Amino acid sequence: MKYAVMVGALSFFSITAVANQTSGLSYDYVEVGYAKMDVDALDELSLDGYVVKLSKQLGNNWYLTGLYASTSDDMANSVSEDYRDIFQNGEYVGTSQLYTEGKLDVEFTRLELSAGYIQHLSAVTNVDYSINLGKLKYSTDFKAIVEERFNGQVFSSSEEGYSDSNSADILSANVQVRHLVTDKFEVNAGIGYERLHDEESDNNLVLQAGFNFALTDKAILGASYRHVDEYADIAATLRYYF
Repeated sequence: MKYAVMVGALSFFSITAVANQTSGLSYDYVEVGYAKMDVDALDELSLDGYVVKLSKQLGNNWYLTGLYASTSDDMANSVSEDYRDIFQNGEYVGTSQLYTEGKLDVEFTRLELSAGYIQHLSAVTNVDYSINLGKLKYSTDFKAIVEERFNGQVFSSSEEGYSDSNSADILSANVQVRHLVTDKFEVNAGIGYERLHDEESDNNLVLQAGFNFALTDKAILGASYRHVDEYADIAATLRYYF
């Protein structure tokens, strides 16, 4: 599977919270937070980053959201091994080492716009339905250095590298249930469908769950977990209701 498919499956999300009985299950907020991505095929990488989200409710039943997310990691490795015998004036003086160092930088970015409908089941329970369109990008930057070393000196050196990127359009549909356990604590769970469209388009089932806790009337602390096939997303966010 292409890395673009991996990032396409990735969909950062922030779970909702209740500030007080007045704001209830509001969809008017801005939030920022920490995001982490775990990919089965990239288990040597720890993809950490951030997510920014803005949501605005329109009337009683409709809302719009915009989201930008970025996660990245780098991995470096070096190897030193005996390379060749060194002679001076016909006498052996030691063995040189071949030193190889490689560094890989990986970044995932995502931009998404969503429109949703809110169904008010009760004063403490909502169900919302959303359609999301987005652009997902995966990029890599690799550099390698090869040196022959002896007694602290570099006899020869070479360097090479490459950069690559790929992007894909994303279409998803989600259903989420939000429930207020108390006036300060919300739990939610959802299910969805996500399709990445490129030369290797893929369909994925989305499962998500999370909770939110009101620190103040306006500030909300949230945590979430999302699973999509070979991927898992964890997020911790701070939300401000307006």
